Amino acid sequence: MLDLARLRVLRELKLRGTVGAVAEALGYSPSAVSQQLAQLQKDVGVSLVERAGRRLRLTEAGDVLAGHAETLLAGAHRAEEAALAASGRVAGVVRVVGFTTALVHVLAPALPGLAERYPELVVDVMEEEFVRVLQALVLQEIDVVLTDEYSHLPRPRRPELTSEVLVTEKMRVALPEAHPLARGAGPLRMAEMAAHPWATGHVGTNHADLLERTCVALGGFRPDIRYRSNDMLVIFAMIARGGAACLVPDLALAELEEGIVVRDIADAPVERRMVLWTRTGADVRPSVRAVLEALRRSADELAAGRTTLVRGVPSAGG
Repeated sequence: MLDLARLRVLRELKLRGTVGAVAEALGYSPSAVSQQLAQLQKDVGVSLVERAGRRLRLTEAGDVLAGHAETLLAGAHRAEEAALAASGRVAGVVRVVGFTTALVHVLAPALPGLAERYPELVVDVMEEEFVRVLQALVLQEIDVVLTDEYSHLPRPRRPELTSEVLVTEKMRVALPEAHPLARGAGPLRMAEMAAHPWATGHVGTNHADLLERTCVALGGFRPDIRYRSNDMLVIFAMIARGGAACLVPDLALAELEEGIVVRDIADAPVERRMVLWTRTGADVRPSVRAVLEALRRSADELAAGRTTLVRGVPSAGG
């Protein structure tokens, strides 16, 4: 009988390529990973891995078994979820990963109600925006993901994942209050900001890509980026004290910060969406379904309390 835990190690080696990466993903030591692979070889009776310099790689037999491991593990997971669904019990751990705004404005307000209604449920939360977060969801390392995406930078959809937009918010230009353009009341055109220094996220982040594309597409210029940070508090300081401009989402509440004025964009709508992701079919688990329903209720309340937000995706007409 094949051991599912050892099959998972083999599958992870195929996906990640090194023993070290497998160990980090599964929370094992590298020696424990090697021991699991060695025992699996004994169980099967054929060589599954071989040395390639200082690394282990799959043999042809190992590659075949790793392919079957994906099917076996998925089947075991479906059986587990079906049993949990049949029980109707809301218990165990649901692992949620999200970006800061989503955790602060949607997840955190949902936690008290979940704790009161489901005392056996543990919601394990991590703030993270790493690129491979959706892959981690596919690999069953986490259960629910909240990501952001921008109107002209959507994340690719995947058949093994289910997604829905919880909230859509406007992106606006934040300026130091001493800037001449901060004195107007109406929207400003991006071309008016061509000579201004900017603050944005690190290279490769969606926020940095958004600024570049928005300035080029709507303003006809490449932004002069002076400051980079993924921390909104640092960004605010660079606006108020460093004289920078920045594209900020509505829920950043930049207008409440001392020394900052926020203006709408006149050229075209630029929006950020908060997207909820799960594995397709994962909501049969009562615990996951309870968390998803709580997040949707929280999004309802958030949109109802702030009229600048749209619950879901704005209609084509407005």
